[in-house]
Amino acid sequence: MRRRLFAALTLVSVTISACSTYAPISMQLAPQAGTVRLSLSDAAHVENFGVLGSQISSIEGEVKAVSDSSVTIAASEVGRTAADNDRFRGETAVIPARYIVSVERKRVQVARSVLVAGLITGAVIWIGTSLGGGSVSYRKPSGPPIGGQ
Repeated sequence: MRRRLFAALTLVSVTISACSTYAPISMQLAPQAGTVRLSLSDAAHVENFGVLGSQISSIEGEVKAVSDSSVTIAASEVGRTAADNDRFRGETAVIPARYIVSVERKRVQVARSVLVAGLITGAVIWIGTSLGGGSVSYRKPSGPPIGGQ
């Protein structure tokens, strides 16, 4: 039972993280639902985009509004030019269109994700059975180990 639970949890965790790719799209095709990544120009690196800050090379999140002059995005991750990426929880920023170099839509590759999850789950099960079942107990041992030191 524990093996099945462990295998199921492994499968779910890998499937949630999923294999994904980015496909270029035009700004007019930016979805109102779904994740996009905006790549910004070098000129944008010195600009301050409110709560997101400055030194931004890319922004990943959901598009909230599109106009001829700007894009409003709820950010989930921001790529920095001279630092590590930062995670956000939907903070909204307005990005002027003149700073946007490219727009890419995130696509989850379901078949590849399921294949990877299946391989990992199979490997976990194989390792568990090859190690003699790997019985784990959270109870306190009742006495000294048998044949131990």
